[in-house]
Amino acid sequence: MKRLTLITLLILIQIKVYGQQYSLKDFNLEGDINSWYSTRFDSVNIKPMTGVLASLASQRPKVNAFFTENTLDWMKASIMYDNQRYDNVRIKYDIEQQLAYISHPLNKQTITLDQKLVNWVKTPAGVFKPKNDATGYYLIIFEGEQLSLVKESSKRLVIQNREFDYARTDELYLLTNNEKVRIKNKKSYLKQFPTHKKDIKKFMRSQESREINRMGKESFLIHLAKYCDNLSIQ
Repeated sequence: MKRLTLITLLILIQIKVYGQQYSLKDFNLEGDINSWYSTRFDSVNIKPMTGVLASLASQRPKVNAFFTENTLDWMKASIMYDNQRYDNVRIKYDIEQQLAYISHPLNKQTITLDQKLVNWVKTPAGVFKPKNDATGYYLIIFEGEQLSLVKESSKRLVIQNREFDYARTDELYLLTNNEKVRIKNKKSYLKQFPTHKKDIKKFMRSQESREINRMGKESFLIHLAKYCDNLSIQ
C-alpha cells in the first residue's frame, strides 16, 4: 500500500512538476520509504482512528473539563501509540473523565484513545504517560536517572445557581523504584531521603534554592527533585 501510494505520487509529480514548481529533492527518495511515509501520513493512519467515538462536554474558555485552561483550541501533539509514533495529532485531555481525545484529521470527528495502547503523548504542556494503576494520565515535570516528579490532575463538576464550574486538583508524586510517593511540600523529601536530611536542608538554605523558592512552590519542588536524583545515585 505504501509503495502504491509512493508510485501514484511520483506520477502526479511528474505531470504537475512544472506548473506547481515542485522539486524531486524535496521528497528525499533516497531515504527510508517507511520514514518518508510516516512523516507525511501518520496523522491519518488507521490505528488511533479505531477508538470509541465521543462528544465533548459543554465548555467555554476558563470553564472546561480539560487539562489546559484559557483556550478551547486542540493541542498539537506527537503520540506513541501501540509502539508507533504519530505526529501533528490534535488532542485534548479531559481530566474530569480522565480520557484523552483526538480529532480525526479528515472529518474532525472526536475519538477516544485506548489508554492501554498509549505509550506517551508529547504536547506543548509537556509529556503525558498513562497511569499503570488507574484510569488517566500523569504529566512528567521532571525525569531523572533514578526518580521522576509527576503531576496528576483532576476536576469535578460544581453546579451552583444553574451555573457550572470545575474544581481542579493538582497533586505531585515522586516515582522511584516502582513506588509512588505523594509530595506535598519540601518536608516530603526529608521523609523520603532520611539518610540525607542534613544535606537536603543545607541545599534548601542555599542562595539558589531561596531564589527558586520565590518563583513558586512547584518550581521549588522540581528543584529539590533534581538534587535528590543526584543523591540517589551517589
